[in-house]
Amino acid sequence: MTQRSLLISFLLLFIVSTIFLFWRSDRELDPDQGKNWWTLSFALPKQVESLSFNLENHSRETTFSYEISVGKEIISKETFIAKRGEITTISPPSIKEQSERVKITVSTETEKKEIYR
Repeated sequence: MTQRSLLISFLLLFIVSTIFLFWRSDRELDPDQGKNWWTLSFALPKQVESLSFNLENHSRETTFSYEISVGKEIISKETFIAKRGEITTISPPSIKEQSERVKITVSTETEKKEIYR
């Protein structure tokens, strides 16, 4: 091989490899690509009386249900829709007097997560 064809082959291999690695990295960083997860957090973590919470959905599930309980007593129970790739904020009514710990349980058909206030 001449030096020129060797240089062209090397540059072509470098360009193809770079494009492949950028494509692969972009695909891995996409939270919806081949992944199935969702998170639960308080919308206003510093406001103790607020029970608003966020659900960030990157799963195939779209139907979620939540229940709010104080001690063993269930205060509220609802079902809601959260589309894939979106953050859904749920604002249940706040509880004025909290003598016990408040537990928010969010569940799908297969998974359940809890947060406490």
